[in-house]
Amino acid sequence: MNHLKTIKPIDMKKFARRCDVTGRGINEGYVVNDGELHFSEIKDVINWLRSRGGMEGLSDEFILDEAYNNEEYYYTEWEELDDDHHYLEDGTYVSNNNQ
Repeated sequence: MNHLKTIKPIDMKKFARRCDVTGRGINEGYVVNDGELHFSEIKDVINWLRSRGGMEGLSDEFILDEAYNNEEYYYTEWEELDDDHHYLEDGTYVSNNNQ
């Protein structure tokens, strides 16, 4: 009887960024202030915008439109990964740089 098991390698998908709310790796999402923050969900952009204050009584749609028009955030997909570093699904940072 063979008691040895074959261990399959884990499919470790690489991600270009890490969501600042969930901590998970993402390859698409919302970028705030040219890379200051990254969010996987629009609700997190809304929460960030509202956290700055002065948004009482305004609809989510209105504050999103205003912020977008003021270039405070945008949505993107990262199709290419940096050869020197990336993130794993759980948000772990991986560096290939030997410096």
